[in-house]
Amino acid sequence: MMTTGTPDRDLIRQAKARKRLSHDPSQPARRWRWMLVGVSLLAVLALSFYAPALVKNLGVDHVTTTAEHRNVDLPDGSLVELGAASALDVKFSETSRLVKLRSGEAFFNVKSGDPSPFTVKAGGVSVVVTGTAFNVRLADEAVTVAVESGSVEVKMPPLEAEQAVMEPVLRRLQAGEQLVARADGTIEQGPVAPDEAGAWRRHRLNANGSTVGEAIDQLRRYHGGWIVVTDGNLLRQRFAGFYDLRDPVASLRAVVGPFGAQVHPISGFIVVSAP
Repeated sequence: MMTTGTPDRDLIRQAKARKRLSHDPSQPARRWRWMLVGVSLLAVLALSFYAPALVKNLGVDHVTTTAEHRNVDLPDGSLVELGAASALDVKFSETSRLVKLRSGEAFFNVKSGDPSPFTVKAGGVSVVVTGTAFNVRLADEAVTVAVESGSVEVKMPPLEAEQAVMEPVLRRLQAGEQLVARADGTIEQGPVAPDEAGAWRRHRLNANGSTVGEAIDQLRRYHGGWIVVTDGNLLRQRFAGFYDLRDPVASLRAVVGPFGAQVHPISGFIVVSAP
């Protein structure tokens, strides 16, 4: 004889099992554990982004945050305009005036008439002046010096050579000239419009023969989040143009668009993907 109650009994057993699970005291604990894991992962990601900058800028005299510009008055009457996400140390004595750009970008308007030399150090590059106005940008790929007025002397580490003794490289820049000392040892020197030296002070990114990677480094200081590029070849492409630093996402699209790349904002991230 066939029974007809089996399906009903199965449904009852399934309902009782769900009820037991819903009253399982371990379920809330599991949910809390997973929430804590998620929060911990977010904290690790945040620290991986912000902690290096915090450590690097610890004890630095002057620091700016994302998209912040600040004026710094120096003891000799000179003025520094410190760019976004930048850090600056000031070391003055009776015989020397030394300023170290730890990161980012700064425009210097050096007061003339002081007999002691005024030196700006950025990475391995030193800029020596007596009275002039110029811009210095420090990035992983390059150090850039652009002169608005007066002249500067730029000293760089010696290039690799077979000789046992290598002399530092010296270049002199006049108003309307720019020098880019790249990490691979190459040096580029050429003209720049004097009023475009330090164009960031007017919220303009001046990319005159820059690489995409160099432009993205500047835009990072105005975005305040991660910008991830999936194609290393894109970073090496060169271009020219002017872009608005007040809208880093739109500027990034304008920079990479001609190369067929796309920009995908995802929360605090921006992913740049090649075609």
